[in-house]
Amino acid sequence: MKKLLWVACLIFIVACSEGEIEEPYTVEDAEKDGHVIVEHQSDQFDQIKNGALEVENIKKMAAFINNVEQGREDEIDVSIFNPDGSHYQISFSYDGESIRFVNNYGAYPSSPAGSFDCEYVTRRGPMVYVSNCQSEEGKDLSTLLSFVGTEKAFREALN
Repeated sequence: MKKLLWVACLIFIVACSEGEIEEPYTVEDAEKDGHVIVEHQSDQFDQIKNGALEVENIKKMAAFINNVEQGREDEIDVSIFNPDGSHYQISFSYDGESIRFVNNYGAYPSSPAGSFDCEYVTRRGPMVYVSNCQSEEGKDLSTLLSFVGTEKAFREALN
């Protein structure tokens, strides 16, 4: 009897949990939410930095950098999609004094996952860096790679 009761409980738990499966966040969801979208075409960083990616809404990133340089508050969200469909979100906000970089991706070199308060944001070619940063744990970090786009996408965004 105990065995039968155990099996019934197990079936009930499995049946209940099947109804709670969350749908994965998609590119379409990110578009609706107004995110900058980066779709990696490779898992290899050397290929990504050389253009193995697609970028949408990059004008928002260019505008964010400009707003920081002008001392205007701003914030943006970025959705990163890997070839396997996995999704990561990073965000930038500027309150007029410091830049908050929340990195849930953490797979770019010199860019650990976590939240950082930074003094500067700069674009160098297709890459965006934040610098003079401090982690939530109080660790000082000089420069973090925070975004990889394409030179072509940035050029088009600035025109």
